[in-house]
Amino acid sequence: MRDYIEYAIAITAAIALLFNLKALRRSAAVHRDLTGWLALVVVVLGGLLYEARVIPGGPPVLFVILGIMMALLLLTLLKSRRSTVSFSRKFSALALFPALIGSCLFVVNAVMNVSLPFEQSFGRLLAVAILVMSALISSFGRMNLKDFGRVMMCSLLIILIISPTLGQNWRSCDIFKCGPFEAIYTGPFPSENALAIFACVAILFALFVNTRLNLVLSLIPFSVVLYATESRTSQTALFISLGAWAGSILWRKLAKSLPRRRHGRQETTLFAQATFFSVVVVGVFGLGFILLMTANPSSFSNRGNVWIRGLYALGSDWPSGLGLDRWTYLQTIGILPPLFPHSQYLLLLFGGGVVAVGLMLVLFSGGLIAAARRSAKVLSFTVAYIVFLLVLGLTEAYWNPIAFDGHTLLVIPLVILAISDPSVPADAEAATGLTAGAGMASPRPSE
Repeated sequence: MRDYIEYAIAITAAIALLFNLKALRRSAAVHRDLTGWLALVVVVLGGLLYEARVIPGGPPVLFVILGIMMALLLLTLLKSRRSTVSFSRKFSALALFPALIGSCLFVVNAVMNVSLPFEQSFGRLLAVAILVMSALISSFGRMNLKDFGRVMMCSLLIILIISPTLGQNWRSCDIFKCGPFEAIYTGPFPSENALAIFACVAILFALFVNTRLNLVLSLIPFSVVLYATESRTSQTALFISLGAWAGSILWRKLAKSLPRRRHGRQETTLFAQATFFSVVVVGVFGLGFILLMTANPSSFSNRGNVWIRGLYALGSDWPSGLGLDRWTYLQTIGILPPLFPHSQYLLLLFGGGVVAVGLMLVLFSGGLIAAARRSAKVLSFTVAYIVFLLVLGLTEAYWNPIAFDGHTLLVIPLVILAISDPSVPADAEAATGLTAGAGMASPRPSE
């Protein structure tokens, strides 16, 4: 039975990939910004392959990836200077916030763990540098959020297609959960939770990017994968995020039904939504730390034990953090269990202290404000995406800022959102009639 499911996922993923590649071609993203498109492929597909151990790990590979990104940045800058088409864009420092969070964790890690081997410490810096390159290429290039969504979906579909050739894709049930097929589907990734997170992100982008047949074909393999992983955290976070998406749309429709003098312009409604959900961001961050402080050892499938011991090990150093390599060291001597924090909030606090937590909070809130300057559709998607990460972070550490892997793709949408230009309409690409065979690139879409 499991073999049938595994190959069914691969076959449906192959069909969905063909249709998504056609949609990518029609979008003219490759023609409009070849270097930006290649940069997305390097970060997203490269990260997923790195996570799946299809390409080797370690600093040498990170050097190669960073070198490719630097070359693409140079080409992007040269193309931008030589272009005869005027592109109105506004760079925002918010695009560098993921790299800034990584820098904070890198500095704390280096200062608090001075005995680290140079190669290991320098490898952490390479991951931060890749985030910097991603932000700069996004700033000077012409890629948009939909382009990222298409690349992300195609990349994960490629992984699902080759999964049957990459060894064992299932793990046995344990005392906490069992998959619907008498085992838990992990694909080529170290855990089913990683695969479930990627599947959820792909589902959100499929709903944002695709329509009609493409949407249905894309949802089939991603939904089956999410179901087969039995990752309750990801499933719950996805359902809540979809509810937030629907709530954002309903809010806008209700506002339109009110007399104009009461709700004013649409922009006012969008910024009101962004402000409201920014407050939600603060509230969920607070909830995350309440869960950490009030947990008992058996909370959330024994995650509470990890949190209690992690906070005990952190002690009075919570304002500054101890660095994530200290977590690894404390595992080797038995003070911490052989698990990662299982909470994004604990990971940030342990790795970078209150500064890292504050920067992440600003990144989320700033992303909502930037989305409000784009369009109603972009804001609704951004609300869903950020709510997904917020809820996911309550019981999962979904992103390590000083490591490059598949999880790096989770913050790239927030980088792209930060490069905003409210003067360009959301449907600029469609309005210009850009096609793959066009000889001139269109102005950068604002979505």
